[in-house]
Amino acid sequence: MKLKQSFTFALVLTIASITIWELYWRTQTDYYIAYLEDDRNLWSQERAKVEKATSEDIILLGASRTGYNFNTHAWEDTQGIKPINLTGNGKPPQPFIEDVINNTKFNGTLVIGVTPLAFFDSSFRRNVTKQWVKHYYDRTYSQRLGFELSKPLKRNLVMLSASEAKSYNDLDLKSLINRISIDDDRIKGDKFKLVNIGYNDEYRNLIMFPRLTNNPAYQKEITDEWDKVIPGVPDYSKKVENTVQREIKTLSVLVKKFKGRGGKVIFVRHKAEEGWNKHTKRMMPRDKVWNSFIKAIECPGYHFEDYEFMSKHTLPEWSHMNAEDAKTYTKDMVYQLIKDGHLKKHKTN
Repeated sequence: MKLKQSFTFALVLTIASITIWELYWRTQTDYYIAYLEDDRNLWSQERAKVEKATSEDIILLGASRTGYNFNTHAWEDTQGIKPINLTGNGKPPQPFIEDVINNTKFNGTLVIGVTPLAFFDSSFRRNVTKQWVKHYYDRTYSQRLGFELSKPLKRNLVMLSASEAKSYNDLDLKSLINRISIDDDRIKGDKFKLVNIGYNDEYRNLIMFPRLTNNPAYQKEITDEWDKVIPGVPDYSKKVENTVQREIKTLSVLVKKFKGRGGKVIFVRHKAEEGWNKHTKRMMPRDKVWNSFIKAIECPGYHFEDYEFMSKHTLPEWSHMNAEDAKTYTKDMVYQLIKDGHLKKHKTN
């Protein structure tokens, strides 16, 4: 009898604790909401659409700037087609590009976002991108079923907010422990904290938390983290040039193969604020990298310095657009691509 009472008490205490925990995090709407986390499972779900895509379809590729700056709903409203979103937050797109070109028959349009420091030195986190591609091909039926069964919980429980990127402000136990401040002289140096600045919808659009748009203190929290790492990038050198040229050569072969079967490729250099961009220009100056790349690759290229609509928005934390600006930017970009003959307007349903 005592064992039964103990079990009942423990069960009630557990349920009460979980409920209080969930209700507390629901009040922290500046940082947390319940949503289906963008991971290799959600990416694979989107990747599967490529198998049935036609020459009229569009695939978005790139890292977080493309994920935040392009909104597929706004794109569909403007052009009449919803792009397949294969962007990867914090991931160089090359393995995704290779997968689409080498492993599918897709011959539509690839719109590829370029963040120079990562794009032209794709060794950075390249293996993480490869793991997502591998998961798409290797996922078992039990993994697919587990993902489907997890959706109702993730859509409704804030406490499950976490990311494969292991952001500093995730809600898993390790992230919570990392946020404990320890004033200890034995701990030297400033450790970079990857702070999650937004969430995603189920079409994998990245959406910046509203708090970041008009909160200078929160913005500084992020830009201070950028200032810990990006000043450390090296100046342009023969070594950097060799790395860039190697990447251009690899991409040129892929693009030539893709265009040979009727596909089109468009490259987009999204804006970065000067706090970030001054280091990009130091390591990878436009005339030596971007201009050389577009000339060699023989594809349309859109650089934010060349178009007013691409540079008019202020990026709250130097690198990504807020949700409303992203919708405007997407529509402006689609209108420009239609005007330039790279896309066709389709009737919306």
